[in-house]
This record gives sequence, C-alpha cells and structure tokens, in this order.
Amino acid sequence: MKTVILLRHAKSSWADETLEDHERPLNRRGKAAAPLIGAWLWRHGYRPDRALVSSSRRTRQTLKRMRAAEPGFPEAQLEPRLYHADPGVMFEILGEQPDSATSILLLGHQPGLSAFARRLANGHIRPHCARAFQHFPTAAAAVLQIGITRWGDLRPSSAAFIDFARPRDLSEAQSQMERHPVEA
Repeated sequence: MKTVILLRHAKSSWADETLEDHERPLNRRGKAAAPLIGAWLWRHGYRPDRALVSSSRRTRQTLKRMRAAEPGFPEAQLEPRLYHADPGVMFEILGEQPDSATSILLLGHQPGLSAFARRLANGHIRPHCARAFQHFPTAAAAVLQIGITRWGDLRPSSAAFIDFARPRDLSEAQSQMERHPVEA
C-alpha cells in the first residue's frame, strides 16, 4: 500500500508586483496556515517518507514552516518539474520514486493538483473530500491511498481518496473548541 499526500502551497504574497511568480513568498496568512496543516497531517498519522517540492519560493517556505511545527517531516527534495505541473508530469515523477518510500508528499500548485487528484481517484470519494475537486485551496491537503507496491505501477483511477483538510476548517474547529471546551 502506498500513500500520496497532495498539498497546495500556503497563501502567497502579491505585495511586491516586481517579483516573478516563481519568487513570490508566503504572506502572513500563509505563514500561519503551513504549520497548522502540517500539525493536522502529523496528528492523523499522515507522515511522508519523502517530500517532493516545487522549486518555487512559496512551496519551499510552506514545507519549511511545516517542519518547524513538526520536525519529523522530511527535508524538501526540490523537484522543478512540479512548478505548475500537469497530471501527466505528476504521474511521471511519482513513477520514478524508490519503492522503499511508502508515503510521498507532493507540494505544488493549482490547477495541477486538483486535476491530478481527479485522475488518480477511483471515484469513491468521501463527502468531505469532494471539495478538492471543486477548488483546491491554499495549504489544503488531500490524502490518497493506492494498493500498489511499486510506484511505477501507479495508474489513473487507482487511488482511494481518504482524507482532505484545509487550514480554514482547522482554524474554525480550534476556535469552536476554545469557545465551547469539553468538560472532563
């Protein structure tokens, strides 16, 4: 069994209009969201062996902030092909990975991530995961499991879509718990 975690970079800044898209950093909201989604992944046992990261500044910063919150995350392995990659490129990249890796994080961009999720999923989608197909928000994570032993065997419609979260939901849930604590 293999696991793929699709993660869109956290919210980026448009404050400096002179920067090329590739060089845009995270904004304040993105800096807060990255550790939040990282903690959610870790808490739910979604712990990748490898982190394949687009070469953009905002994707690198996203993983760096996730690692600051949860140091067990692997270091970034920069994969320039992930910068605005389409699903075909993502299949190619995953197919090249060592079979010893059981869980891989792909940290990239829209619209490629949602298109890849649609192609990879086998059609059995849990209701709370369906949002990944409608709009894959910044710093959102989709978790898919595939019944393969070799990454080279990865095919379209072969994965079960098992979980999805976005920082906004996590922040709202945390605020709700703070307002209405459970009594022991």
